[in-house]
Order: sequence, then structure tokens, then C-alpha cells
Amino acid sequence: MKKIIPAILISLFVIQYIEAQEESAEYEHRSFQFTFLFPPLSTNGAKNVRIVNDVSLNLFVGVSGGVEKFEAASFINIDQYYMDGIQVAGFGNTVGGHVSGAQVAGFYNVNGSDVHGFQGSGFVNVAGGGVKGAQAAGFINVAGGSLEGFQGAGFLNIAGSSVAGVQAAGFGNVSKAGETHFQGAGFFNVAEEVNDAQITGFINVADKVKNSQIARFLNIYDSIDGVPLGFISVVKQNGYRKFGFTTSEVQYTSLSYKMGVRRLYNIYSFGKPFGPGSRWMFGGGLGTEMDLTGRMKLNIEGTVHQELWVGNPVAPRFLFTDRLNLYNSVKFLFGWNIDDKMDIQIGPTFNVAVATTNPNTKQLSWYEIAPYSFYNHTSSNYNQTNVQMWVGLQGSIHFNL
Repeated sequence: MKKIIPAILISLFVIQYIEAQEESAEYEHRSFQFTFLFPPLSTNGAKNVRIVNDVSLNLFVGVSGGVEKFEAASFINIDQYYMDGIQVAGFGNTVGGHVSGAQVAGFYNVNGSDVHGFQGSGFVNVAGGGVKGAQAAGFINVAGGSLEGFQGAGFLNIAGSSVAGVQAAGFGNVSKAGETHFQGAGFFNVAEEVNDAQITGFINVADKVKNSQIARFLNIYDSIDGVPLGFISVVKQNGYRKFGFTTSEVQYTSLSYKMGVRRLYNIYSFGKPFGPGSRWMFGGGLGTEMDLTGRMKLNIEGTVHQELWVGNPVAPRFLFTDRLNLYNSVKFLFGWNIDDKMDIQIGPTFNVAVATTNPNTKQLSWYEIAPYSFYNHTSSNYNQTNVQMWVGLQGSIHFNL
């Protein structure tokens, strides 16, 4: 790496230097040139930076005014004005102006203006202007202007703006302005506007999303026309945010917070089931809300809760779960908006309790979740897993935030 970085800096310095020296010079055109090791040991001699070649072959390092068909070097190609055609280098390509065609290098491609075509390198591609085509790099792609095409990198993609661009990276994607079709990354995506989808392993951020956002942890946006899917989804303008209290045949009460959009929102809840004072439940799920008539709504929700012991003297820890004891529920809740700030809901639920019932694993007082059931079966596996089903009723009051 200590040798690689100076090589890139030297090539950038060379192109800046020759631009400064030859900025107003007119260039010649020749069909072919060959550079033995490095300038001026070439068939163009000391005039190489003023000459545009159809074909340029460089044994080690080549410097020319430009290329219109093909150029190759075992180490580095440097062109002052532009490159139209195909450019191949064992290490890097540097072009002061635009690129129209394809650049392929073992380590880097760096251009001062637009790229119309393809850039492929083992480490980094940089376009000072826009990219209309594709960039593919082992580590990072940068488009200083607009991206109209595709960026694929092992680590990071950056675009100054996007026109129907697509970005895919192992770590992150950034599009500062414009419309991006798709972003997919292992950790984060950032865009102004997303037309199709953002998918990431951790966080998505956008001003406006027209389709969907999918993140394992966090989605953040100003507004969305589609649906978000993640552990936390924050919508600033047209979001769905409610705090509520619920009671049912299983719990005295539970506190819930719902966030996302009406078409798909997340549910987080913590409740007090029947039993000792140290017995609680925590869980969450997903829901959707639909209009029926006037102020009447229908919410369909699916939740999963696990039994939790809080501060029980028998438990080895303050927060403790001694066994699998799940309360799974599908709810059909009919609601009425009392006003813009409050609504009430009531409706039937279909419930499934799943618990391990082997007495050898018992540490705390034994309580099943199901108050009654129309189905009750215990399997003959080691944990003697018990499944019970019943139909219940839930009522709640919610406050819009």
C-alpha cells in the first residue's frame, strides 16, 4: 500500500502538470505510438502530450494527449485530453478529460470529466464528472457528477447525484441528489429519492421513497409511498405513530408503540400477564390498517411475545427467561377514531401458545399462557413441547403521536 498510493499521486500530478503546461496547446493526430519504458522514450518523442493517437502501446508508462481507439500499458496510462475507445493497464489509467468506451485496470481508473461506458478496476474508480454506464471496483467507486447507470463495489459507492442509478456495495452507497432506482448494501444506504428499493443490513436513509425500504435494523426517511420493513422505521411526514394500552384474556394490560406507515407498521410491546408480580411479557410484530367506513378502521396484526421474569428472587438474573414460552397472536381489530388524537379498538384474536414443558428444566413457578384451548398437544421430544390454540378478544385505546 505504501508503494501504491505514491504511484496514484504521481500520475495525478503528471496530468495536472501537463494540463497546466499545455492548456492552450493544439494537439496533433497520429495513428500509432509506442513508448519503450516511459516518456520521452517514445515514437512521439517530447511531443507526446500534444499528440492524440489511434493506437497507443506502452511497455511500462505512457503519456499522450489522448486516444481514439486503443491503449495499453503494463503499468500506467496517462492521457491529457480524453480517451475514446478501450484503455487497459496493469496498474492504473489516468485521463484528464472525458472517457467514452471502456477502462480496465488492475488497481485504479481516475478521470477528470464524464465517463460514457465502463470503468473496471481492482480497487478504485473515480470520475470527476458524471457516469453514464457502469463502474465496477473491488473497493470504491466515485462519480462526482450524475450517475446514470450502475455502480458496483466491494466496499463503497458515491455519486454526486443520480438519474435512475443503481448502486450495489458490500458496505455502503451514497447518492447525494436526484432519483435512484435501487440501492443495496451490507451496512448503509443514503439517497435523496429512491424510486424502487433500498435494501441493507443495517440502516437506510432517504428524503423520499416511492416503493420499499428493507433494513435489518433502521429505516429513516421524510416520506414514503411504499412500505418499510425493518426493526425500526421512522417516517417524518406521512408516518404512522401510536402509543396505546391493551387488555385481553391473557394480560391485565400491555403498553405498545406502533411506528411505520399505515400499510405496514412495526409493533413493540411490554405487558403484564396473569400470575405473580414478577411475570411479564415482551414482544412485537407487524400490522396494517385499512379504512372501512367514515371513522371506522380495520387493523390486522400479528405479534409474538415471550414470557419474562423481572426481579424474581428465584431467578439468577434480574431479567430472566427460564424456558421457551411464546404467545403468538393474529388480531382482527375494529377501531373508531374518537378524534384526531385518540381511537379505540376491539376485536377477535386467534392465538397459539408454544412452550417447553419438561419439568427437568423448570426453575420458576409453572404458568401456561393459554387460559383455555380448543387444541392442546404435547410432543414426545426431549423438551416435551406443548402447543395450545384458542380464540380470544382484545380491546385497546391508542393515542396518535
